[in-house]
Amino acid sequence: MADRDLYAILGVGKNAAPDEIKSAFRSKAKEIHPDMIQDETQKKAAEEKFKELGEAYSILSDTEKRQKYDQYGYDGMKNAGGYSGYGGGFGDMEDVFGDLSGIFGEMFGFSGGSRSSGRRRRSGDDLRVDEELSYEEVVSGKKETLEVSRKENCETCKGSGLKPGTQKKTCKTCGGAGKVRQSSGFFSVVTTCPTCGGAGSVAEAYCQDCDGSGVRMKKRKIEVKIPAGVDDGSYMKLEGQGNSGSNGGGAGDLYVVMHLKPHEIFKREGPDVFMDLPVTLSQAVLGDDVEIPTLYGPYTLKVPAGSQSGDGISIKERGFPASAGSSTKGSMRVILQVEIPKGINSKLKEAYNNVKVLESEDNYDSVKRSRRTFKKYTTR
Repeated sequence: MADRDLYAILGVGKNAAPDEIKSAFRSKAKEIHPDMIQDETQKKAAEEKFKELGEAYSILSDTEKRQKYDQYGYDGMKNAGGYSGYGGGFGDMEDVFGDLSGIFGEMFGFSGGSRSSGRRRRSGDDLRVDEELSYEEVVSGKKETLEVSRKENCETCKGSGLKPGTQKKTCKTCGGAGKVRQSSGFFSVVTTCPTCGGAGSVAEAYCQDCDGSGVRMKKRKIEVKIPAGVDDGSYMKLEGQGNSGSNGGGAGDLYVVMHLKPHEIFKREGPDVFMDLPVTLSQAVLGDDVEIPTLYGPYTLKVPAGSQSGDGISIKERGFPASAGSSTKGSMRVILQVEIPKGINSKLKEAYNNVKVLESEDNYDSVKRSRRTFKKYTTR
């Protein structure tokens, strides 16, 4: 390779992070691999580009080599004793492509049978359950029985995946190494053994009840105590309550995700709860005692005389717990909505006319202020 810009070959900047370099190499390798080209003339050109790509990656993915390349350039690092090239040919690039064997396996069809893929020890997957809670359940907490379908160790083989009375034997394909060399055209790469899935051994016979996976689907009921004060979108993690792992792998976890159902009366804002309370004109003027609902039962609210529409009355310790399991509670905020009567009868109309005669601007601060301001613009 002549003295070239290795960063340009990979299509990355000089400040590219290792993950970016690896990602660029994977993408370019799929794009220009010579075994994807039928024309022999174009194939030879592709082989040269592919060699350049592999060498560029081998240098830039190695911290020490990359530092020397940045300092001396490609030819300069060879003269400085920092790099000797791949003189042994493309087969010696095994280390470069070893970590990408899965990708090339997909490209070239290097894959094992369906039975081999599940024979290695694997941890179980996590599970998720969504739980809807009312406002009342959030403030008090809740005990819930969850029904979960999950993978559990097969009772027949005790999770081993082996037919009872049999054992494992060394894999003949890889000789127990767990890896094999796969070739396609001029390219050679070491991949996971397709027969044993990298385990190095295979079963004499697999359990028929679980098809060798070591797990079977079961329905279970799990008791869970949801603490008071959980937030919408929060979750509880139940360790080891997810899917069992295959062939002796550890179990995953179960996540219970909380969702707060909308309420007909209340609205939540953090630990506080809000409620609109419509009141009559006479209640707002004269004051009144009104029984209202709260999340903790009924409560008698004192509406002060002279209340205005939009006024808020705070009731301490009637909101949500400040956090899950906390004994400190937020407040309940009652917002008054003064309603003007409609369709009044003759007697009520007469009563309001009498009120009109008796009242003055001094009873209405806003009316009084606005009329004083209006006079500036209406008096000539």
